[in-house]
Formats: sequence, C-alpha cells, structure tokens
Amino acid sequence: MIFTKLSKTMIISKLQDNYDLQANLFSFVIHFGLFIFMLLSIQWQIKDVYYSEIELWDAMPMQVKPQPVSNKKKSADIKKLTPKAIEKQKQLKINEDAEIKLKKKRKAEKRAKIKKIQREALKQEKLEQFQKKLLDQEKLEQFQKKLLEQEKLETIQKKLLEQEKLDKLKESILDQEFKKEARIAVEGDQEVYAGSNTGELNKFKAMIQQKIYQNVNKQLCGLDLVELEFEIQLMPTGELLGEPKLIQSSKIESCDEALERAILQSQPLPVPKDPKLFARLKKLKLMFQPNAYTE
Repeated sequence: MIFTKLSKTMIISKLQDNYDLQANLFSFVIHFGLFIFMLLSIQWQIKDVYYSEIELWDAMPMQVKPQPVSNKKKSADIKKLTPKAIEKQKQLKINEDAEIKLKKKRKAEKRAKIKKIQREALKQEKLEQFQKKLLDQEKLEQFQKKLLEQEKLETIQKKLLEQEKLDKLKESILDQEFKKEARIAVEGDQEVYAGSNTGELNKFKAMIQQKIYQNVNKQLCGLDLVELEFEIQLMPTGELLGEPKLIQSSKIESCDEALERAILQSQPLPVPKDPKLFARLKKLKLMFQPNAYTE
C-alpha cells in the first residue's frame, strides 16, 4: 500500500513538473476518445453484390416509323361531325368569346370604379382642405370683428368719460350760477322792474336774435309766416349750457331743425359783462319769425 501511494505521488509530481508529458498524455486521451466514437457510430455492414444481365442480338431490329395521318383522314373526321356537333362547337366558341368579353368588361368596370373612388377621395380631401381654410378665415374674421368691437367700445367709453366730465363741468357751473342768482336775484329784479337796466337787457336780447337770424336758412321754413319759440341757457362766455329746447314748434320739421342749427352755429352769443345783467339773460325764451325778419 505504501509503495503504491509512493508510486502515485511520484507519478503526479512528474506530471506536474513535466509539461511535455502532460501535453502527450492529453493528446493520447483525445485520440483514444475519437477512436471509441468512430467504432460506436459507424455501422459496419456487408452489402450484397448486384449483378446485371445483358442480352446479345445478332442484328439490330428494324424500327417501324409511325405513318403520318393524311389530310384525307382529317377531312373524313370533320365530315363525320354532324350539324348539331358543329353548331354546338360554334355555340361553345361564342360562349367562350362572350365569357372573355364579360371578364374584360368586369375588369374595366372594376378599374373605372377604383378610379371613381380615387377621384371622390381626392374631391373629399380638397373639400376638407377648403372647409378648413373657410373655418380659419371665419375665425380670423371673428377675431378682427372682436378687435373692431373692442376698439369701438374703447372709443365709446372715452366719449362717455368726456361727456361725463363735461356734464360735471356744466353741473358745477349751474351750481355756481344758482348760488350767485340767490344772492343778486332781489337786486336784479328791483333794477329791472324799476327800469334802470331794461334798455340794456333788450339790447342784448336783440343782438342775440340778430346773430341767430343771420345763420337761419329761411328757405326751409317755406313762404308762410311761421312762429316758433326756443329756450336757451347761457354761460358767462356766451356758450350754450346744454341743447336748445323747443317750446313752440312751427309745424315744419325742417324749419325747426334749421333754427336749432342756427342757434348752435351762432355760439358764442353776445352777453353783458355785468353779472347782474347776465343773471337776467342766462335763461332766455326767444320767439322767432324767420320769414318776417329782414336785415
């Protein structure tokens, strides 16, 4: 036992130190494995030998050529066909031709149908593109319309603000005049009624009427004698405070409008600088007879 162990250890130590021996041993194991594989995989069978027999002839046999079918035989076969058979063949040929024509017709119809579908699809696509353009155009127009409405609204708001400021200014002037009127009303009344300033008041009234008459288009009042009355309120500058108020109409709308325009065009109207006199003139009722007035 000890000897075998020693021999094994010596062999292993030799193998570990000798690389050439390891390579030779590895090569032997590989070749031995391949030899065993060949023995097991290849089938070693003995096959039977086949023999062929040959027949010998003294001379070559004569070849018989096939006789061609004569045209007479063909014509005879055609003559054998009965009129019914001939008619049947004709009908078959007509049917075949009709079937071929029908197939061609169906193919042509199919192509035409495909082309029609393609044309309709193209039209639909163009229609959708046109509708899309119209929709975009409509949206653009709506947007522009909104912008215009916004601008108009802003303009109206500005005008309203300006009008509101003007109204406030007029109200403040009216309040101031009302306060002044309360203070000088008694003195003004006394002076007017006493006749101290009656001539001055009539003078300014006549000047106001004369300036208005100069701007009246008399042709709009006709040839008949008409009479109308307006009430106006004046500011110290001679400008109107508010719009002229029609108290008595001439029954001719164009004449009434002509007189109103003349009053507005005549601004500023002549007014006295004396506050006492102006207090009696700032609210006037003026009677007009356009056709009766001559310069």
